[in-house]
Amino acid sequence: MTDTTNNDLVAIVLAAGRSTRMGNDDKLWADLNGAPVIAHALRTLSTLEGLSTLVIVGPEQRHEDLRQLVNAPIEVRCVVGGDRRQDSVAAGIAEAPHAGWYLVHDGARPLLTSELVARTLDAARAHGAAVPGVPVADTLKQIDETGRVLQTVDRATVRAIQTPQAFAGDLLRRAHATVADDVTDDAAMIEAIGEPVFVVEGDPANLKVTRPIDLELARSLLATRQD
Repeated sequence: MTDTTNNDLVAIVLAAGRSTRMGNDDKLWADLNGAPVIAHALRTLSTLEGLSTLVIVGPEQRHEDLRQLVNAPIEVRCVVGGDRRQDSVAAGIAEAPHAGWYLVHDGARPLLTSELVARTLDAARAHGAAVPGVPVADTLKQIDETGRVLQTVDRATVRAIQTPQAFAGDLLRRAHATVADDVTDDAAMIEAIGEPVFVVEGDPANLKVTRPIDLELARSLLATRQD
């Protein structure tokens, strides 16, 4: 049962990636039109109406730098991440264990908008858990370990899932206390405990910077917004 009386909103931003696909350069600190990649997501989230606390999960040696990127009258807490994504989220939850609602966002997605956040939060407040997703343009094939195609997946029934993801606090805490298997996002943990997750319209521009070409695309998109 979701506690609808607690409206305390906490955002957890993951800033602890290893950047292996960026040639081991730290993608979160790459320059994105005059500011680090991570700064853009922090600025958007720190100005959200109703946000009580911003928890940033990242390496200890970067904590002070991360705090300096937030120029808003909001409480900022920094914690060290874990080996897996879900371990890092769990560290963020432990830093704010009584939140009524959590927003979980990948710091490598710098182009999120307040409209996307609001849309996702509204759906979570209606259903308990919500994630943004975008239609898949490519044909999808399910394959076996040898590379042989098993079937073609109906792309109309799938979505590429983004962050921020929004959850009722007690629901996300229960999922993290229950699920030990490796997962790729928090929504999968909610699914694993048998609770529904709803998908809202995502934003194609809300890309994740994982490769050098993603950084170039983000620079181009951000420049268009700033014109």
